[in-house]
Amino acid sequence: MEYRFVWTGFFAVFAALTFCSCSQNDKMRPPAVSFKIQKAPVVPRTPGQMGREVGIKVSYMPKNTYARKRASSMRPRFITIHSTANPKGDANAHSRYLNSGKSRSLNWHFTVDQFGAYQHIPTTETGHHADHSGPGDQYSVAIEMCECTTHNPVVIYNKTAKLAALLMMRYNVPLRNVVPHNYWSGKNCPAPLMTNGRPGYKWSWFISRVDYYYRCLICRTPLCRFRHKEGRKCFRKEQESLLSLKICIG
Repeated sequence: MEYRFVWTGFFAVFAALTFCSCSQNDKMRPPAVSFKIQKAPVVPRTPGQMGREVGIKVSYMPKNTYARKRASSMRPRFITIHSTANPKGDANAHSRYLNSGKSRSLNWHFTVDQFGAYQHIPTTETGHHADHSGPGDQYSVAIEMCECTTHNPVVIYNKTAKLAALLMMRYNVPLRNVVPHNYWSGKNCPAPLMTNGRPGYKWSWFISRVDYYYRCLICRTPLCRFRHKEGRKCFRKEQESLLSLKICIG
């Protein structure tokens, strides 16, 4: 009887731990997004080339700001897409706001507008943008898309998709781990890419753009190389480009 009691208790504890582990793993495994693959010809780019197309400007928040004092180091496993919900602020305005320290505990990694992207903190440092220090904050790089009414939103979406593709390559992040803020919190964010407050056809279109630009980065076929006039040169210098990318967004 004693042995039976011990084994019963052991299996009960094992089952509870397994359930908790599965629940955590389910949360950390986003659902796959169905999308139509872009038919546009793949144009090979090195990470350095695509980084210049995005136009990344580094303007780190001071280390003594409240948000950065609370940060810790991380290895990115997700890329979280947000929108600013600010019709008047461009990327530079949001950079100045974060650098002033007025945001208190709130911060994120990049803000994108039609002219480029500002990087506010290193991509190996946690931000406070998704779920109050939950896994969205602890394991994801945050990209805020400007909703400035004087900027072209399609240009912003494409620059954001390019930046997401660069981060995917840099940190080996799978496409299904490019998620909206909605995934972590249920919030209607990024609002311009949500449908009735949830990911729908607009989010699928955005993911198709991320997929397209990622394929432009990893294209290795001879046809790709010879169709692009600088193909051979680009692929020979790929390691140099990856090093320069690390300097820009690492």
